[in-house]
Amino acid sequence: MAERKFASHPNSVPGDFYVEYECCISCGVPQSLAPDLVAWTDEKSPHCYWRKQPATRAELNRAIKALSAQELGCHRYAGTDPEILARIEPELCDYPLLQPEKSRSRGPVAERLVNFATLDQDGLLAKIWKMIAGKR
Repeated sequence: MAERKFASHPNSVPGDFYVEYECCISCGVPQSLAPDLVAWTDEKSPHCYWRKQPATRAELNRAIKALSAQELGCHRYAGTDPEILARIEPELCDYPLLQPEKSRSRGPVAERLVNFATLDQDGLLAKIWKMIAGKR
């Protein structure tokens, strides 16, 4: 298991699939797609968490569907399995696959890691979200 990019909810079981702590907006999408894997906390303002890591191909398919359909990108994959990484959007992965980038001026394909500004914890979207959530 790789180190996580973001803090996971404390109720989550250890593993590569996780939900970023204090990011959940209670949309219910992950729970509806993978109710055996994702659950709600028993709080006044519920937060989702991973109650079980996928162990079968069917569970893995449901986990990937939950990641793909979620509202904000709070659910993430911290693993390095190339087969799983190829099925998940890079912005949802802590360690995305190297993505080819065609260079117009240099001819050959250069490889680089995908870097998304929205993942920057000090970026504009993160600051706006913290203001909305009442966190400073």
